[in-house]
Formats: sequence, C-alpha cells, structure tokens
Amino acid sequence: MASEAEIERLYQLFVANGGGNLTFSGSNLTPKQYSEAINASQLTPLEMAQLESKQHQFNRQSALNTIASEIDANNFNNPYSARGIFGTSLLNTLGAHQGSINAGLINGAFSGFTDSNRALVVAGVLSATGVDLEKIIKIAGLTALGTSMYTSLTDHTNNQTANVPKTMEDASSLSSMNEQFGEEGDPCSFFNQLMGILAGMYDGTLDFIEKAIGDITSFLNKTGITQLFTDIINALNGAVGGVATAIAAIVGLLVGAVLEVMKALSPLVGKVINAINEVTTAIASEINALANMAAELLKKALALLIGSFGSDDCKKKVLENTGSPEMKDAIEQLNHPLGTGNPHIVGTTEDNRANAENVLRAMNDAKENALIDDGVPQSPYTHHGQSYTAHDSSLHDTPKTDYWTRKIRSRQYNAMHNEWMPRQKDYIRDSGAIISKMQYALTSSDFTNKKALKTRLQDLIREQYAQSKKIQSLRTQYKHEFEYTTRNINFRDKIDDFHEKEISQAYQTRINPAMTRTYNAAVTSLNNTKTEWSSIDNQLH
Repeated sequence: MASEAEIERLYQLFVANGGGNLTFSGSNLTPKQYSEAINASQLTPLEMAQLESKQHQFNRQSALNTIASEIDANNFNNPYSARGIFGTSLLNTLGAHQGSINAGLINGAFSGFTDSNRALVVAGVLSATGVDLEKIIKIAGLTALGTSMYTSLTDHTNNQTANVPKTMEDASSLSSMNEQFGEEGDPCSFFNQLMGILAGMYDGTLDFIEKAIGDITSFLNKTGITQLFTDIINALNGAVGGVATAIAAIVGLLVGAVLEVMKALSPLVGKVINAINEVTTAIASEINALANMAAELLKKALALLIGSFGSDDCKKKVLENTGSPEMKDAIEQLNHPLGTGNPHIVGTTEDNRANAENVLRAMNDAKENALIDDGVPQSPYTHHGQSYTAHDSSLHDTPKTDYWTRKIRSRQYNAMHNEWMPRQKDYIRDSGAIISKMQYALTSSDFTNKKALKTRLQDLIREQYAQSKKIQSLRTQYKHEFEYTTRNINFRDKIDDFHEKEISQAYQTRINPAMTRTYNAAVTSLNNTKTEWSSIDNQLH
C-alpha cells in the first residue's frame, strides 16, 4: 500500500492537472482512476515528470487556442445590458406608482410659499418628526435620474465590450506607464480608472440601488402612504403661506405607523440619489479617461523612449543641444536622480502617514491632563501636602505614635456624585448609541472607492471611545480629592470641619470647573461626531 506522502503527492497531481485531466484527449479521471493509471504506467520519476510537463504544455496550448477562437468570434458579453434593462424596469414601476406621482405634487403645493418660508416649513417638520419633505419630493425624480444613469451605463459598457482585447491592451499599457510616472498608486488602481466598471467595482452600488428602488416602492405600497401625500398637499394649500400653520398641520398628519414608514423612507431616498450620482460620476470619469487614453499612451510612450535616450552618452547630446532648458534639466535629473544639492543636505518631505489632527488632539489631551493632575504637593498648607511623605516604609522606620489614623471620604463627595452621575450616564448612553451605529456601518457598508470615508469613520469611532472613557472615569479621576486623613483619638472625632471646608472650596473653585471643561469638550465632540456621521451615513449604502 502507498504511503500517506505518496497518496498526497498523487492527489496534488490530480488537482494540478485539472482534476484528473491526465490524457491528451481532455477526458477527466476520478482520483482512483488517475492513481491506477499512474501505477499502471510503470514510468520512472523522470519519465513521469516529462509526461507531466508535456501535459501542462498541452493544457496551456489548448487554453490559448480556445482564447484565440473566442477573440476571433468576439464572444464577449456585456453583463450590464441586462442589468440596465432590469434597473430601468424597476424605476419605471416606481415612476408609475401613484405615491411617486403624489410625492412630486407636494412640490407644486409649495408654490404659495417663498423660498425662505418653504425652508422653514421643511426644517420645522424635520425637527419635529425626523421626516425630510425634500427627500420625499425627490421620489418623483428618481425615475428620470436612475434611467439616465442606466442608459449611460449600458452605452459606455457596450463601447468597451465592442473590442475588449484592444481596450484592455491599451488600458493595461497606460496603467503600467502611469505607475512609472507616479510613485503613488498601483497598476490595478490605474487600470480601474479606465475599466473599473467592467471589473465589477460598482456592482455593490448597483445592487444597493436596485434593492433600494424596490424597497421605496414597497414603502409606497404601505397602507395610507399615498393618501398621506395627498393630505400633505391639502395641508400646504390650506396654510396659504403660513409657516406655523403648515408645520402644525403636517406634523399632525405624521403619527403612528405612517410616521415610522416616512422616517425610514426619507433617508433611503437620499442614499439612493447619492448612489446614482456616484455611479454616474464614475461613468463620466471613465469615458473621459478612455477618450484621452490614445493621446496619453502616445505622450507617455514617447516620454519613456526619450527618457531612455537620456542615459545614452551619444543620444543625449542631441537632446541637450535641441531641447529646452526644462528638457536639459530633466535629462540631467535622469542621470542624477537625487538632484544637485549639497551632499550634506538631506531633503525632507511631509510624512502623509501622520494625521496632524490626531497629533494635535493627543497634545491637547496631554496638556489638559497635566493641568488637572496635582502631581507632588508643593504647599505644606494643603491637606495633601500635610498627608504627603517622601519616606518609603521599606527604607525608613515607621515612627511610633500614640494615636491611630483613619482615611475619611468627605461629605462633599456625595454632592459631587449626585451632580455628575446623571450627566455621565446620559453621555455614555448617547455616545454608545452613535458608536454602535458607526460600527455597524463600518462592518456592513460598501466602501468601494470610499477609503477616505472608512478611515474617517474609524477615526470618529476611536475619538468617541476616548471621550466616553474620559467621561466614564470622570468621578473616579477626582475621587482621591475628596479623601483626607484624621488623627483619631476618639472614634466620634472622625469628621474634620477644617478639611471638609477646604475640600468644598477646592471642589467649587478648581475640581468642578475642571470636570465641566472635560465634559463640555466631550459634548462638543459628540455633537460634531453626530453631524459628521449623518453626512457619512448619507454617502454609504
């Protein structure tokens, strides 16, 4: 019986040869048949290696012949033609829905309002209910916007697939050249600027658009939504330009189940619009890049050719005699890439790996902590100075006393606890909620071509974790400030009025203001995070 190592070798050969494609006929064998064929061959290891080499050669030749035949027949399909038809049908269904039509009519109902009053009505309704009327109105425009995108998508990809080999050859050549002309980026990123759509970079975005259009149609099918839009139109018409009247009337309509549907519907519309704009922009960018591709290929190919002449002693003389001063400098730089500066001077550039904002934030945090950290007591007149000793018990004998000491927590601590505990709980709750939303978006959203958004989202999460930790430890950080030591001869003498008054004054003049500064900074950070998260959320899907 063959060893385990031999069985493993045979299985790996089985996998390497196309799953048992041992024969030149292209017929596949099962692992058992393959093993039996190997054993029956009685070939030496050298002969078997030669056979396997020929098999690999045959496989390559067969694959290349197939590719040649497919190219000759131009058997390339455009997967986005069918996708364009499907997406357009979804949009047409949405556009024909009475709910979509009524949403568009809301815009006409605002005709009796000035632009500023319209903005006030929209803002008032949004503040009171969380429903963005402007987003609702834009439902009616989704069909035209999306149909235009799908038409551009189909036309663009049809042009690319008309001659895939030539388009890929030119795109590959230009992307390789771009890599030589710029240190940043890689061939794939440059290539995707030309053919990223056909490479499937925006498939996730298109998936979202198609699902979201279906979801919007489903929302409009909910009981009462189409009628709600009619009621909003009537409310605006009845308000005759009155902002407060219009807000009150619309808010009164947005209650119960219809309110929940509308709160889910309005942000979804905004995300669909952003996604459609994202794909539209990508198509326009590719079209523009492909239009300039021929000129860029010629320019950069000639630049690489002339650049190669610059390192040839006889050819560079022609360039030096005929070229511009800039050309001469470039030729010189090719031969001396480090420049002509003094040997002892080392050039420096800004390190883009360091985030200036994060560095400044860390410095400010360190400064704030330094301000509120007492360090070693410097005054013998404070209770900390009186209780502080530089002696180490392991190095110095403990003096014998005829009294015993007790560490007391000041009554002022309870007042501080009652004042700050609710504020801490509220902040940690709100901060935790926004962190959860951002973490979910980080793990579930599509960040294709949105690396900067992902990085910023990670920064916001880290910032909120840090702020939440500060607020969580706010009381603990100052807890030691409310303790003092008394020399007790009598058990009942543990409360020291002098220390109590001193701590109370310290709390009012120093501790509470410091805690307030930390808290206010955290609240500001949280509010800024909420605003920025809302902007990022609208760009994600």
